[in-house]
Amino acid sequence: MPKTKKNIITRVKTPYSNSLDEKIKHLLFINPTLDFKITLRTLCSLPELSVRDKENWVETLEKRRKEFIDNSFATIEDNTDITKCVKDHIKCWNEFVEPINLEKVRVIIDGSGLNLADVAEDLFTPREIYNMLNQYLIGQPEYAQKLALCFYLHNMRNKENGEDVPKCNLLAYGPSGVGKTFGPQILAKLLGYQLEVVNCNCLVQEGIRGPRITDAFDNIYSRTNDEKAVEKAVILFDEFDKLFHPGVYNERIVNELLNVIDDNNSVSWEHGYNNTVRVSTRNMLFIFSGVFKGIEDIVAKRLNWNGMGFGNKGCKTLVVDDFHQYVEESDFAKYFNRDELSGRISQYAYVNNMTQETMMHILTESKESPLKGFQNYFSNRNIHLTMTTDGADAIARYAFERKLGVRGLKSTLFKVLKDDMFDLKEEPIVIDKQYVTKIIA
Repeated sequence: MPKTKKNIITRVKTPYSNSLDEKIKHLLFINPTLDFKITLRTLCSLPELSVRDKENWVETLEKRRKEFIDNSFATIEDNTDITKCVKDHIKCWNEFVEPINLEKVRVIIDGSGLNLADVAEDLFTPREIYNMLNQYLIGQPEYAQKLALCFYLHNMRNKENGEDVPKCNLLAYGPSGVGKTFGPQILAKLLGYQLEVVNCNCLVQEGIRGPRITDAFDNIYSRTNDEKAVEKAVILFDEFDKLFHPGVYNERIVNELLNVIDDNNSVSWEHGYNNTVRVSTRNMLFIFSGVFKGIEDIVAKRLNWNGMGFGNKGCKTLVVDDFHQYVEESDFAKYFNRDELSGRISQYAYVNNMTQETMMHILTESKESPLKGFQNYFSNRNIHLTMTTDGADAIARYAFERKLGVRGLKSTLFKVLKDDMFDLKEEPIVIDKQYVTKIIA
């Protein structure tokens, strides 16, 4: 008699089943302590698993992920084995499943306390840092590229025997609300460095009551209780241009600053009662940011052109949106009127003004989109919030036309959603063009 064929069970794919597949794949990816043979077997068996089996896998893998995070922190001082485990996992996944980039590695170690540069040495390049930063800092390619190189060199200098690598302090200039502060903040967070922002607009000199430069170091030391963390820190001097307004106190603060950022110097301050802390500033990364209003006049004078404008017939005029193309290091030296300061800055980056299109991309594509905070707010009450492309365009247009900058996206969203945030009706919210225009014209 002929052999009868066995019945093969075919699993019907549903949207829920597909979403479980994606979740299991993601959880397998971020669980580096799993035996990779089990990972591969599970990935291959997904089409044959029932929904119940998949749900059980999700529950198991979520527990394993929590164990990985807890164990990482428990052995943070001696994490050689965990670091090797993550490295092996990355290598196997890259070879047998799909290629991995630096951002994906960051997802694996997120919350574990492990250092991205340690577990992804082969992927840790300026280009990969740039690609990762571009998922957060939208529409600023020049600034992102220079920031990526600065942080890469900073990481190299803070390795053993890395002091021979060039130091790369950066000055970022451009209009308000375009990401000058956000870029360093997000990179320091992603790469695991302490960052402190110093507001130069309200600094006072040492010995006078008020915010001082050394407060930045003390704040980091208070958070970490670790002198090494201070010596590897990133210090961002915001509103840096305000220090070059005429005034005797500003002159003294600039002198103190020059001592701090000198490559071979150190800084000391009083921490608590009768406790002096002293650290080297040799391997710190210093970033300076500001609008630098007036730099365009220095550029125009050097070029023997008219001042800022939109072009006059028969004579050359520095065009408002293009002046940064002509800025040179010597222009900043004149702005500072301190040659020794410009000599301590390696790179200068112009941070572009926002376009309406860029602002829309920030809403829809950035991993730090202002929309996410509102989505989290509503999800706490099981309310699903989404935004359409034309809705994002309407909000971006409103903020752009009123010159509100990136910060204005958040305030515009608040204006659009405030009634729903108050009422909390348990029904989905879709922000489309009609939804926006009925609240803000």
